[in-house]
Amino acid sequence: MPGDNNSETSERESLHKICAQMIAAMTDAVILIDPKGIITKTNQATLTLLSFDEEEVVDHPIGKILSTSSEQHSELDTEEMVQRNILDDVLASTEAFLFPNHGEPIPISLRSSSVRDDDGEVTGIVLVARDVRPTMKLLAEAAMGEAERRKREELQHAYDELKQLQEQLIQSEKMASLGQMAAGVAHEINNPISGIMIYLHMIMKDLENDKLDKNEAHKFLDDSIHELKRCSKIIQSLLDFSRQSHPRLASVDIESILDETFGILEHKTKLQDIEVLWKILSDIPKIQADPDQMKQVFLNLTLNAIQSMPEGGRLTILVMEQDDNVRVDISDTGCGIEAENIGKLFTPFLTTEERGQGVGVGLAMAYGIVKRHGGEILVSSSPGEGTTFSVILKRAQEYESEDDGSAG
Repeated sequence: MPGDNNSETSERESLHKICAQMIAAMTDAVILIDPKGIITKTNQATLTLLSFDEEEVVDHPIGKILSTSSEQHSELDTEEMVQRNILDDVLASTEAFLFPNHGEPIPISLRSSSVRDDDGEVTGIVLVARDVRPTMKLLAEAAMGEAERRKREELQHAYDELKQLQEQLIQSEKMASLGQMAAGVAHEINNPISGIMIYLHMIMKDLENDKLDKNEAHKFLDDSIHELKRCSKIIQSLLDFSRQSHPRLASVDIESILDETFGILEHKTKLQDIEVLWKILSDIPKIQADPDQMKQVFLNLTLNAIQSMPEGGRLTILVMEQDDNVRVDISDTGCGIEAENIGKLFTPFLTTEERGQGVGVGLAMAYGIVKRHGGEILVSSSPGEGTTFSVILKRAQEYESEDDGSAG
């Protein structure tokens, strides 16, 4: 009936109008082509994306603005569209490229849907293209972020391994230093033990003969106790020095560190006829340091000085305040260091000592420890006259201020 036809026509027009409005509002590029690949309509998003006017696109072959490769085609004929499934009812998302008026091809995700008449014939194709550059950028940023994360993890792992290696090297140098001191320590301990044995033998003999002089026995026992305490102190110093400990910063007295360190080496100065001269100026401030690591530094430097004077000499230890720092000079009158070796002294495994005298990392370890404490280690030397190592460390100002506050 005529009324029904008019109603159907009105509904179709309304539907077409709604579809046109929806297409116009879409942010994706929408392109309508006929079966021969000629563009019949586009939405504003397409024109904006490609910087074309409508008349520059409509009635032109789709190949002017679209290709499934990054190379532009002049046209896409029906046969080619069939081969590429563009005439299928629904094309799964595929990669393609849009070609703007100016600039590089735009990578897109392309979907298509065919429009058919009542007889099932294709009358047109709707192409929907989405610019994938924002997605690619996000993926690239995500990949970069992941790469940065992995890089940070690798750097942290490398740092942890390096830190562990440094601790192992410090411990290795400690053991090497202890090995060098072992014979001297044994000699130092053996003498008083031999004396104590003689004292005890004499007391036992007097007891057996009922001739014990209490005053003399008392004196023998006092001397024995004194010597045993000295031996115990030497052994305890060696045990403290040899143990492996984690770094710990504290406000420490530099004089105590030097005293404990020298206690381990005192016997070597006596055996080698080395005069020891201490020069400690008054009111030396405390330093912020790891005491065990500082002992390692001063033991290496002092041992180095002693080894440079095998025929005797003078060892001078000078402690003074310098600006806001504490400076310790360890000087010897030994053989000195050649000028060409001065710049290489703190290189690991470089040594000018005899084979078996060390593993060649002592000075490098000392240098690394001082640097990690924010200090400096300097050296001056003249061949045949001697060498001075200077260790400059920051005073523990923040600890002093806390102590002052609590005391008040």
